[in-house]
Amino acid sequence: MAGHDTPITGMIFDYGRVLAWTQHQEPRAAWERRLGLEPGAITRAVHNEYSWIAAQRGTVTLEAHWETVGATLRLGATALAELRATFYAGDVLNTELVAYIDRWRARGIRTGLLSNFSADLRGMLAADDLLRRFDAVAISAEIGVMKPDAAAYRTVLRMLEMEAATCVFIDDLPANVAAAERLGMHGILYEENPACLRTLERLLGAASGGPFPLPTS
Repeated sequence: MAGHDTPITGMIFDYGRVLAWTQHQEPRAAWERRLGLEPGAITRAVHNEYSWIAAQRGTVTLEAHWETVGATLRLGATALAELRATFYAGDVLNTELVAYIDRWRARGIRTGLLSNFSADLRGMLAADDLLRRFDAVAISAEIGVMKPDAAAYRTVLRMLEMEAATCVFIDDLPANVAAAERLGMHGILYEENPACLRTLERLLGAASGGPFPLPTS
């Protein structure tokens, strides 16, 4: 854990299940009904342990990954294109957290994003108007390394031109948070907005000019 005497002037966020998550399963469930698959089968096919991991590392193209998905599900080109276009249709943006990011940025806090994701994340961020909200965006497929590898954290810190001790890292996976803390960052294990925001306010409040009104539940 970073030293408590060091001012915290930067925050680095994970993307999936922090800034956005799959709230509505119906788009994927519709595919499962269409293909006669059990619940969860579409997600497992797309986020598989082989081509999906390789796509996140940037060692295979998105097209190669989706070709693997199509072969697994026995989909033709047209159906595969439809699945690719609708797979993330049930995702929702964490608008409350994004609003607080805007408020902290307005007070001079630097922001970064560090995500294990394929190359299509940059387009998804642009579609949700998120790119302009970050001073640095490090996507594993683009930087060639995934959390919890220390090199991933060092990359985003270098992009931000900040030291680890001046940053707080927010992620939904304990291993990723622990890796950030080993490098000297403050870590927050994200579970829900109110607790995350209260911890961020405690760490950033003094540096950002005083507290904001925060959720009470």
